[in-house]
Amino acid sequence: MVPSPYKDSSPRPRFARDLPSPVPLHPLDGSLTEQRAAIFRQVLARRCGRLVVVLEECHDPHNATAVLRTCDCFGLHRVHVVAGRTSFKVNSRISQGSHRYLDLRVHADIAEAYADLRADGFTILVSDLAAEAEVGPDCLAARLQAAPLALVFGSEGFGISDAARSGADGSFLIPMAGFAQSLNLSVSVAVCVYALRAAALSADAPGDLDPTAQIAWYDHWVRRQRPGLAERLEQDRHGQDLACFGGPPSGSR
Repeated sequence: MVPSPYKDSSPRPRFARDLPSPVPLHPLDGSLTEQRAAIFRQVLARRCGRLVVVLEECHDPHNATAVLRTCDCFGLHRVHVVAGRTSFKVNSRISQGSHRYLDLRVHADIAEAYADLRADGFTILVSDLAAEAEVGPDCLAARLQAAPLALVFGSEGFGISDAARSGADGSFLIPMAGFAQSLNLSVSVAVCVYALRAAALSADAPGDLDPTAQIAWYDHWVRRQRPGLAERLEQDRHGQDLACFGGPPSGSR
């Protein structure tokens, strides 16, 4: 019997290399393992803020949470969720904790989400089967280079709303060659995000979060890991050092 060449192989490192991090020493670093603190800094160094996903009234917590996990895996930092008439709930078993590390913004309606995106200069495109839709998410790369890009996905049952469609800058679709003309929501998001992120992921390229954002999010993540310790430090002589990190970023859930 020929032994498997993979049986005794070491697992692939999480990252191909160490990227420079602007995050300085943090008063709570000592409460984390050295490996955990390094992972936080290296993940932030690779985070992409120019590409975001918007989910409009996805009522299935399994699918919505799968989208959050996909976005985290592919390095996206921000996700907008339009809850509509129902509350948004994360399925922790599906998320495996990934939702805690996203800039997750929940809105009452699509107009509120679009206003948030417009304020940050995003071009907004909806996933739609309209005749004028741009074919293939890879064709959106030029748009992403020109301006931050938000991709909007509707519910599996009803698709994009008229309000989402009329308020967007255009539409795109995923070309298909089978009898079915639709994909599961989380699969659709994965296809589109990977099409736009594949080159950066393969090259293990740096992300685009500015140093201030990386520092603020590192502080936010560490505080969530050790909330009691953070509170105690703020009450003693280290409080001034902890406060200099700026506290939780605006918009975070």
